[in-house]
Amino acid sequence: MKLAGRILVVLVVLGLVFLYAAIGTFQVGSDEEAVILRLGRYHSTVGAGLQWHALGLDRVIQQPVTQTIEEEFGYRTIDPGPPAKYEPKPEEKRMLTGDENLLNAEFAVQYRIGNLRDYVFNLADVRAVLRDVALASMREAIAKRPIDDALTQGKGPIEFEVRARIQEIMDEYGAGVQLQNVQLLIVEPPAAVKEAFAEVTNAEQDRERLIHEAEGYAGEVLPRARGEAKALTQGAEAYRQERTLRAEGETSRFTALLQEYKKAPEVTRKRLYLETFEEILPSMDKIIVEEGQSDKILPYLPVGRRVER
Repeated sequence: MKLAGRILVVLVVLGLVFLYAAIGTFQVGSDEEAVILRLGRYHSTVGAGLQWHALGLDRVIQQPVTQTIEEEFGYRTIDPGPPAKYEPKPEEKRMLTGDENLLNAEFAVQYRIGNLRDYVFNLADVRAVLRDVALASMREAIAKRPIDDALTQGKGPIEFEVRARIQEIMDEYGAGVQLQNVQLLIVEPPAAVKEAFAEVTNAEQDRERLIHEAEGYAGEVLPRARGEAKALTQGAEAYRQERTLRAEGETSRFTALLQEYKKAPEVTRKRLYLETFEEILPSMDKIIVEEGQSDKILPYLPVGRRVER
């Protein structure tokens, strides 16, 4: 009985140990990480998969770390729809520009958890701090610029500057967040002057359109003009080479003829005389009369032909 009792005790202990180990296991999702606190202090960070913690000693905090978190400024989505419904927040979107004009700006900030330990321990409310930092950074960036810049081509630089500024401050706080994007959704003047600023925006857009059209026309005309200039240059070069070769040929021919003339002047003159007649006689009307027969020929009048004098 003593042996059986001991075996029973061992089995009970093993069962309790197994039960304790089984209860202490937990599953971490593929998009999550978990922070384990032992006796209230940080112990470790674990990734996806089946994990274990000491029941009664440890506390587990799990958070998605691949999910993008979005904060809305100047509005709130009350129904994603479709169609989506939004609630305006005028106190958040009212801002002052560098030239002392009022501006309404709605924007969104997307971020992820970059370091879960820092995200959990370093700030009591990361979301509240990030919202304050983002709103202050946007107002600071818009306050540096005139209203025309903020309404038109300045949106991209503002987004870039605000994103960098938020990341810098949150890193200083050790918030453990990684900024993904800052997007200006609506930037417009107050309703009282909205129509006048719309005209300014339209004029700016027309200016940009005309610039693009002019650049497109230049891109079309300049290559064609360069091609025509190149063709004319090549044609002139070919004509120059042709005239040069022809002149060189005529010079060589005259030089050869001069050499022949020096050797036999009389023969050369007679040959030139005959060659000249060979060139001009085929294109002329000719009447050949034998010597001593001119008194037997009837008068000849070329009727129908033009007689040149």
